[in-house]
Amino acid sequence: MKKYAIREISEMTGVKPVTLRAWQRRYSLIEPERTPKGHRLYTQEHIDLIDKIQSWLNKGVSIGKVKALLEARNGGPYDADDNVSQLDDVESVLEALASLNKGKAETLINSVVKEYPLNVVDKQFIQPVQQAFASIRPSLRALQYGLFYSIMVNKLNAIIDSENKASRFGRALLISTVGNTDIGSRLMALTLVEQGYNVTLLDEVEDFSGLAIHPAIESFAVIGIYSAKAINEPQLTAINQLEEQFSGKVVVSELIQQLRCEK
Repeated sequence: MKKYAIREISEMTGVKPVTLRAWQRRYSLIEPERTPKGHRLYTQEHIDLIDKIQSWLNKGVSIGKVKALLEARNGGPYDADDNVSQLDDVESVLEALASLNKGKAETLINSVVKEYPLNVVDKQFIQPVQQAFASIRPSLRALQYGLFYSIMVNKLNAIIDSENKASRFGRALLISTVGNTDIGSRLMALTLVEQGYNVTLLDEVEDFSGLAIHPAIESFAVIGIYSAKAINEPQLTAINQLEEQFSGKVVVSELIQQLRCEK
């Protein structure tokens, strides 16, 4: 039976190595084999188990409840509200932010980022927190917003830096039109990192016209373009030119893809 290292499993399943380790150490969900030197090895059975775990998480089940469900003898359907759209930690972190308790907020955010796959962190944690800010009085919102974004971005940047050291598939360049406090650009960078690329992230770049002709561009395997706002016609033209001339892969953020489909 073929066996895989933790980095390979991470790339195959989209689950960060740190999350796989947390699922083993804290929740005893996965027990990989070990090499004589202590390195983790995973099989197809582990991959199937990871898929099941992610399936439960995507249904809104917290990580702490997954083991009991997996071990249930009858394996019946989970009796949960189908409308569950956020992790239990959302309310806790909102309370910490409301009291400007940075230490507690950092602990909660670190735990969520460590224990859940990136798509769950985004859809069931980050997005619900962002949505909750809309109901907060503007004068108070700015403080809580600033605290959340500073902690979240710092954490995501730390993961990007750490995981970049173990890249296996070459370099990726991610161009972002927004500033260095944007969470979405960091999530896109992490998606590339989890695919095995070493990501260089450039913020606040609005002129893409030099990308296609830059002498260093071919040293990258992937070029990513991120924007959280609508881009203009010259920017769209520059992306099209890049795709025509660049020999590697070009990826764009969801908003840019939507705009291109409307053209």
